[in-house]
Amino acid sequence: MIVYLKVLIAGLRLMKMTGPIKAELKVLAVERLDDEINIHVPGRLESQSLGAQSLFWDSRKGHAEVQVNSATSTEGKIVLRVTRVFTGQLPAAGDHVSLSGWLGEHPQHFGFADEFQEIVMPNKTRAWFFRSKGSKWVIHVHGRRAGMGETLRNVSQFRDLGFNQLTISMESDPRPYGRGTKRSKLGSTEWREVESAVFYAKSQGATEVLMFGWSQGSLMIGQFIRNSRNTDVIKGVIFDSPLLDYRSTMRFHAARQGIDTALGDRVIDTIDKDPMVKLFGYSNVDVDQLSLANNALEASVPVLVLYSRKDGHVEIMDVFDFGRINQNVTLVEIVGAKHCRLYNHDRAKYQDSISDWLQEHQI
Repeated sequence: MIVYLKVLIAGLRLMKMTGPIKAELKVLAVERLDDEINIHVPGRLESQSLGAQSLFWDSRKGHAEVQVNSATSTEGKIVLRVTRVFTGQLPAAGDHVSLSGWLGEHPQHFGFADEFQEIVMPNKTRAWFFRSKGSKWVIHVHGRRAGMGETLRNVSQFRDLGFNQLTISMESDPRPYGRGTKRSKLGSTEWREVESAVFYAKSQGATEVLMFGWSQGSLMIGQFIRNSRNTDVIKGVIFDSPLLDYRSTMRFHAARQGIDTALGDRVIDTIDKDPMVKLFGYSNVDVDQLSLANNALEASVPVLVLYSRKDGHVEIMDVFDFGRINQNVTLVEIVGAKHCRLYNHDRAKYQDSISDWLQEHQI
């Protein structure tokens, strides 16, 4: 019974889009030297991102930009130099923090204060629109329990390439950007929200649309490509650190925790068939049918997949399965990068890979 309850809770958590966001690193010390602030956390230097990162604390209420100080970091202790504070008072020793790749939360943090509009979409969610000349668009879709801010760090590249851009929120996102519905159906219905964004782009004159997904956002886009009859304007797809299969990802996380990977299978089977899921206000979902590692897109649209074998969050072998079962897939590894921190780790290779792929496919 105890194991069953743990499995059920894990399944519900996968579909839950609200609640505290876990921070896994304990602050060892905060060092203030003249105008420099360094935050010490446990970790190995060789496994750290090379570029700037976001430091979050207090369930993402606090947010700063940091850079690993390689010169003063030691074995087992990473020194993070604070380069910018976005929100909140800096954490103290004993607090818990997490690292991610956002580099900001709002367009203003990236210098776009006068270059965007916040718009209300037909489904009453909000989106940020970056206008450019022409009829080419990029639609950015963020990952699980992230937010539109996750997608902003590479907006400048597409602006320079002349794309209009739309970064969307999902209905399960907290208000005011989402609708606060709180529960996910793991892409089985959310693909219609992606489709709605494409309809909007077409209504504004888009004739060529590039879809850009981050982590779970990639799976949402994949479901749109597989299920929609309105993909005529889609000219290409880019995935960053894609989540392509829930079952393999849950098995991956079970293995990381040192427990039987079969428990990952039980979580997915619970979501699929257990009637208790409905009693808690969720829906049963045929999770395996959503897999992009085992079910082809059945479309010839070119796909660029940016990934890292050191991802640490999703089962990376799914990337190779996706490439094997689909046509016209380009795989580019950003060696040594963490999940959704590919841009941060090697910006030059990241952006060059996108530019080269766009040119190759004349997008």
